[in-house]
Amino acid sequence: MGQGKKEWISNLRVLATVCVVLLHVASSALYKYNQVPNSHWWIGNVYDSFVRFSVPLFLMITGTLLLSKQYVYPIFLKRKVLRIFLPFVFWTTIYIVYNFIEPPQFNGKLASQSNFEWILQQAKDGSSYHLWYMYMLLGIYISIPFFAKIIAKVRKLYLGLFLVIWVLFISLSTSYTSNSNFEWNLWYYLGYLGYVVLGYYLSIINTKSKRIVAIAVVTFFIGLFITVYGTYYYTDKIGLFYKNYYSYLIPNVLLMAASVYVLLKNVDIKLNGVLKSARNIIDKHSYGIYLSHIFVLNYLIMYGIDWDLIHPLIGIPLTTIITLILSVAIVYLISKIPLGKYISG
Repeated sequence: MGQGKKEWISNLRVLATVCVVLLHVASSALYKYNQVPNSHWWIGNVYDSFVRFSVPLFLMITGTLLLSKQYVYPIFLKRKVLRIFLPFVFWTTIYIVYNFIEPPQFNGKLASQSNFEWILQQAKDGSSYHLWYMYMLLGIYISIPFFAKIIAKVRKLYLGLFLVIWVLFISLSTSYTSNSNFEWNLWYYLGYLGYVVLGYYLSIINTKSKRIVAIAVVTFFIGLFITVYGTYYYTDKIGLFYKNYYSYLIPNVLLMAASVYVLLKNVDIKLNGVLKSARNIIDKHSYGIYLSHIFVLNYLIMYGIDWDLIHPLIGIPLTTIITLILSVAIVYLISKIPLGKYISG
């Protein structure tokens, strides 16, 4: 008997959550090219490249779950948007407080700025680097009811054509070489919305065949190879970390994200005991983990628990596991205080 939709969606969400934490753990190594042993940088590059699909996967899950329904707009805002907005505000405030106690050379506060001006800037620009995703996600959520109405009336063929145009746009909107000036910012028109539509599209078409699964495995490793080697080649060429191949809006990462989605949709994963319990806990608290994990990681780094702990091959996954455990614990404890469930994530 195959897995139900709820189960494979949970598997996708947990995988994306674990991988986005690993991505942020490994990323520190990449900015140290020529400062750390070459093998250490390569380990960071392979780890980080391997999980670049994580953020697109979150968006594809959003499309799968939300674009198949019709909504009354005020009710949608109350039930869906408010549910992600309140934790976002709470954790934005936590990061602002964290940044405020940092010295000015680290928190970006100018001598000419008042505290109020600095707080407004933090709220506008994002009080932590990973919160860019929330500003984008809120925009997508606000527009979901309108797109759901349109998609309900559109044939699969036209959805497919939309996705072809989207892939073309993001392909033309990326500079692939360190000395290329050819870059059209066409993706601003479609951007991350394409992943939302892609998730919905892949959820409604039949992908249940060994041939499609085999193709997904191949395309994942093609995307991975392009990401790993493209990043290395141009980083080595210019002597600084070249991150264009890490963009979420680039075909190689798109290949990886679509492949992982198809694989987890079609491959039955049987979990029992501790693994199933861990999956369910991470699934339940995934949003809170995303919001809180940088806060946890910052403190771990202060105590020497980072990507290069012992050795990068061990340090990256070990730091990821520790960050996940502490993030889950923090989110769980916050959820248990009065009204905490509304702000923990």
